[in-house]
Amino acid sequence: MPKLSQMLPAEDRLVLLPKNPGAFFVLWRLGASRMEAFRSGSLGGEVELRLLYSDDKAHAFSRKAAWDAGGAYLEVPVQGGNYIAALYAQRGGEWEKLLDSNSAAAPSAAGMASERAYASLEFYKRGLL
Repeated sequence: MPKLSQMLPAEDRLVLLPKNPGAFFVLWRLGASRMEAFRSGSLGGEVELRLLYSDDKAHAFSRKAAWDAGGAYLEVPVQGGNYIAALYAQRGGEWEKLLDSNSAAAPSAAGMASERAYASLEFYKRGLL
């Protein structure tokens, strides 16, 4: 694959990734103008990540992080649900929404071994012997 002749400009981006049944990883990238706003102090020194239910946009979980951390883990309140994340920053003492993420489904736990389906009938037969 040919190399790029120059670096592509950074885009503001917020990505929600399922990690396991109990956690999401949220990744954010900020463009030059947003980074300058944080550095100059026009936006506060930290961001708030809010996890919202994707169907009704109700608040599910939130946590704060340094604006330049680039990523954080968020707890999943209900396994198997669909969520979106939003990135907020303070401007003049008020929280302002900067970015919305993609929608992602939280995985469900597999449950007890006796409740799980066997991968193959042969494996099941061996377990009975």
